[in-house]
Amino acid sequence: MNVAGQVETESKSTLQSKGKKLRAVIYLASNRPLHLPDFLAEFRSSWPHHKLEKTGQEPHKAFFRAGHSDFSIELHHTPVPRGITEPVEKSTLHWPAAALSSHTAHIEVAGSAPGHGVLTLACDLTRAIASLLPVTDSLAVCWLSGPALNRAKTFTATAREMFSAGLCPVALWVAAHWDARSHALFTHGMEQFNAPEVLLTRQPDAAPLMVDYLFQFALWLLTSQRVIAEGAMVSGPHGLLRIGKGKPDETGSESLVLEPCS
Repeated sequence: MNVAGQVETESKSTLQSKGKKLRAVIYLASNRPLHLPDFLAEFRSSWPHHKLEKTGQEPHKAFFRAGHSDFSIELHHTPVPRGITEPVEKSTLHWPAAALSSHTAHIEVAGSAPGHGVLTLACDLTRAIASLLPVTDSLAVCWLSGPALNRAKTFTATAREMFSAGLCPVALWVAAHWDARSHALFTHGMEQFNAPEVLLTRQPDAAPLMVDYLFQFALWLLTSQRVIAEGAMVSGPHGLLRIGKGKPDETGSESLVLEPCS
């Protein structure tokens, strides 16, 4: 991503807060038992260069270590609470109505990576989830720290494609929202990485090209060691965008505002 204007260098650790925990839920179509050997085999087949080991077990719950992260997998024989599902369904672009109404059970995946950044944890946890999905009757994944909702097949395909290209699958962790009144596209969930949200102003609609660009910029923001100064310009799909700083929202989260120069 080309950046024109003043930039300053900052340590990546400020964008990768240490000591955080991340959680996700997998929506299941049935209550059938989880067969852990299938999960282990799928992980080792999909990610042969990443070590996975089981570290403990309780009824309906197992503990693992992958990469630098410790995580647990817990099977619940009940649907995901509607208080979680309804808001994320309504705010997810192009999500079909009633897509999750038939799910009967769910898996909760939660992890931490003591001494390492949350970006490392997100990658480790994503590999684990992408290995669970093909061996369960999964429907969708909600990354609760976003919250970001994706179909199971989309989650697995995106994880494999991005990791194989050496990139972080930020679209699985961060949601893209559309505000028709202000004609703005914006991220939700960058706070989990201690990074500002990104807002694209003066958009006629939620065009897929601009949604993709929003995620590309978010990825650049998370993985670059550069912090963009106010007034800098970046190249967008339709020309230069000027960067400004938005006011903190009700949660105190800051934002970077990308506004077309023409």
